[in-house]
Amino acid sequence: MRIVLRVTSSNEHCNRGCEFAHVDLTPELGALALRRIATLRQPKALDPDLDEVYYWANGLASYFDSWAESSIEDKEAEDMGVAVEEMLAELEIQQKEVVRIPESFVVIPSQSAAVECEQMIVQRDSIAFTAIPKHASFRVETAEVPLTMLEAAAAAPHASPVSR
Repeated sequence: MRIVLRVTSSNEHCNRGCEFAHVDLTPELGALALRRIATLRQPKALDPDLDEVYYWANGLASYFDSWAESSIEDKEAEDMGVAVEEMLAELEIQQKEVVRIPESFVVIPSQSAAVECEQMIVQRDSIAFTAIPKHASFRVETAEVPLTMLEAAAAAPHASPVSR
């Protein structure tokens, strides 16, 4: 399952190209998230003030800005960028915050944002992602991926390996 999440910034005036985040919510990632949620719930039963846990999460979320200007060199990439913007509008990302996307969804390199210190935020019934945009002193955070979506991803059949 492929999803796009809305992203908010701790700097109200800048997000450094982190308007959205793309996540490949594979069965493995869904199962990992569910395991981490279960792990959080155990100590939360003992201490109700425990709210969330952070795990390092390099490369799980790819941040991008569909409105960023594409490079002049690649006309095909520019057309794909327009398609991404139109697809997100059609999926109503602004209202829904988390949307499933088709396999045809591609973010062109000029729209990708460089980030560091990526983390998965695990909460009682959801996960989210956070990162620091490169050369910035603020954080960006995705919308939450709900438990039902994580369960659906974990239950999805694994892709069979390509035979050669």
